[in-house]
Amino acid sequence: PRPTGSAFVAHLGLYEDETARLVEWHLPQAHFLEAWGDSRALDGTLLPVQPLIQPLFGGLTDLEVLARLVGHPVTTPYELVRETFKGLGGADENAWSQFLHDGFLADSAGKPARLSFDATRVSESLSKSAPAPASGDGLELVLFRDTKADDGRSTNNGWLQELPEPVTKVTWENVVLVSPKTAKELGIYDIIIATEQVTKVLGFEGKYGDVGPDGEGENRKSPMITVTVNGKSVDFPVLVSFGQAENTLVIPLGYGQGFNDEDLFSRDTKSAKYVGLVGVNRGFDAYPLRTQDSAYFAAGATVKLVEGKRYPVALTQEHNAMYGRALAREISTADVDHKGDFSKQLAGVKKQGNDAHAPKNISLYKSESASHWGQGKDGKPTSLLTDPLHQWGMSIDLSSCMGCNACLVACQSENNIPIVGKEQVAKGREMHWIRMDRYFATHKDNDFDADNVELVPQPVGCMQCEAAPCETVCPVNATVHTEDGLNAMAYNRCIGTRYCANNCPYKARRFNFFDYNKRNPLIKNNLNKGPAGERHDHEPNHLQKNPNVTVRMRGVMEKCTYCVQRIKDAVIRQKRGQKQEVLADGGLSPDVKVSDATLRIPVDSVKTACQDACPAEAISFGNLLDGKDSEMGRSKELERNYDLLNYIGTRPRTSYLARVKNPNPEMPDAKFVGQATIHMV
Repeated sequence: PRPTGSAFVAHLGLYEDETARLVEWHLPQAHFLEAWGDSRALDGTLLPVQPLIQPLFGGLTDLEVLARLVGHPVTTPYELVRETFKGLGGADENAWSQFLHDGFLADSAGKPARLSFDATRVSESLSKSAPAPASGDGLELVLFRDTKADDGRSTNNGWLQELPEPVTKVTWENVVLVSPKTAKELGIYDIIIATEQVTKVLGFEGKYGDVGPDGEGENRKSPMITVTVNGKSVDFPVLVSFGQAENTLVIPLGYGQGFNDEDLFSRDTKSAKYVGLVGVNRGFDAYPLRTQDSAYFAAGATVKLVEGKRYPVALTQEHNAMYGRALAREISTADVDHKGDFSKQLAGVKKQGNDAHAPKNISLYKSESASHWGQGKDGKPTSLLTDPLHQWGMSIDLSSCMGCNACLVACQSENNIPIVGKEQVAKGREMHWIRMDRYFATHKDNDFDADNVELVPQPVGCMQCEAAPCETVCPVNATVHTEDGLNAMAYNRCIGTRYCANNCPYKARRFNFFDYNKRNPLIKNNLNKGPAGERHDHEPNHLQKNPNVTVRMRGVMEKCTYCVQRIKDAVIRQKRGQKQEVLADGGLSPDVKVSDATLRIPVDSVKTACQDACPAEAISFGNLLDGKDSEMGRSKELERNYDLLNYIGTRPRTSYLARVKNPNPEMPDAKFVGQATIHMV
């Protein structure tokens, strides 16, 4: 209830969340994709916001609410936007249509203003707003907005919850991160990562070798510690984070918003109804540790091990691993001992690991064509199964990739990939078609900072191998090679033997153990009930599905397809040019020869979902027959281009560009930078 004399508060929001429960009125907000609106660019240019769908649930826009509050005669969002435009662009209907077509109003940017600069006032303002310097004993606590749930606003987004955290690869919750050295000083390292001595003493020996006290897979449990700072104490699970600063505790915000009766620690269930099924029982709330003076940093934190208390965590780093081989590769622009200068390192990129001494691959079968991409000497294909117009390929630049996982979410959205829930992720059953491998490496002679390891991310999906091992073992020919070079899946033919997954050296295939798209995987034991389980395919979230992509069901193997639906859409659109050529010729349709130029998709005109979403533009995709005319074709010709696991002879269509590091020679650690893969022979 509202305290006597306090102001009336209403909340306009998309969700009935924790903020909504503190007010008297909650107004359902219309999503921006179903509402008219307008906004300003950074330079002040007027921009229209146009809806993509009709409103689903009658929500209100912020414009609509404000118009009603001030008693404006017009309250319809569309009319409000039109009215604003009339005052800036005029009442002409053609100008309005042009505004919507262009997506901005020309010459509507703000005019620059001349202001005097007072350095004294700026200095005083900064000194007042700067946080107090850290002081006191103990550890420094660092609180940050989570890479997935942000400050908690995305806690009900299943795609983000199941997205592996870039460094720890933990899903569905947050943990305290601590460096190995600090963990040892606190006496908790041997409890998190078992040493040989601890393993023998505690008896954690598994069937196939030593198993740490934190367990493996679905049995993996992290120890709990109590973090105390600013007079508040909160329990968290703890994990070791390599490369982190010493004497710090790092905790993501945004979790622990609500709990129900299934919570392992029987926490307060009052807020459960304000959190969706995705966000309930997820992680631990770090907000009680914050104060106004220490919102993101706090000194004097202490930790204490919680005896006999562990928490199950779902990590994906060990899933589908390919350790022990020269996978991610990098070179340095500086001279490196035993590796030479930059040019010599560059020449040796393709000869790292087993590729350095394995004999050249010699095919036992007669090649279908005279060159690698299925073309003969006359430029024509020599195989009936080779498309003369399109042969698709991809290149991923490890110098640009920063492991942000944007490609994973884009792929999930584009290809109707379901979430499977924490329990299934812990068992290694996540469905992501792309996984973001990350490797830690340090120079063995690094006497400057031996604990400062280097992180190397590497996205891995289906390589679209030309000599694909998965195709030869499928008993029902469900995975086949297309004319344009894709390793395609015939879902209706697949019987789920999983031979292909076992035979894939890149471990890029996923199997639907349950009908995740129909049965809600977030309800406890719901998947095990089969047809009797609670369904969710009739709920509004089915509208998020891409109608151009098949929705797979239980018992089907699936994997990356280079977004074949986008490719085929582009091919179909390009074929419309035949009609124009026939009309321009003026002759009979059967007598008109359509040129290859008409049917071939323009250079770099098709983009995959992962390529579209990559903020660093690390992914290039295109037609291999375009050669150096395309960005991808040019990247294939670079010296630092290499094929993953090239020595096994699968001839992958996806290749990588080795990462290049350019260390500052004046820095004390310059000679150790860019050598994560330097000792591979």
